[in-house]
Amino acid sequence: MKAYMLLALGLSGLGVAVAAHPGEAAHQEAGNILPADMERGARFELMKHFAQSLGVRCTYCHVGEEGQPLSTYDFASDAKPAKRRAREMMKLTHMLNQHPDLPGEDRSSLTDMSQNRVTCYTCHRGQLIPASQLPPPEPKPEG
Repeated sequence: MKAYMLLALGLSGLGVAVAAHPGEAAHQEAGNILPADMERGARFELMKHFAQSLGVRCTYCHVGEEGQPLSTYDFASDAKPAKRRAREMMKLTHMLNQHPDLPGEDRSSLTDMSQNRVTCYTCHRGQLIPASQLPPPEPKPEG
């Protein structure tokens, strides 16, 4: 029951802004919630986490053509609704990770998923659409 309350709390607070790093105002106004000075390798690892957690490829959120070099992609574009949704979900998981009733060590990071108690994978489990029901029970072996 507590998990549902946390999820409801998180969903109701999506409009709450995630705290920006100093000097990030313009970057934040553009809709970005990751630090502009985030190292390329860390950004790549974070994007890899998103892709694996949802079972998608870069083109799901970013403008580009599958099979083409990443250098040809328009990563700055916000044309795809999935990219905007990803930002909303990042805010949600960040708020959940900061919630005092969430079990475990109090920690939260927008950029390092290994520091979080709740991540994209928590709900998505490698699927684009998270399961909303338990899977059917496995048949019991005869014998």
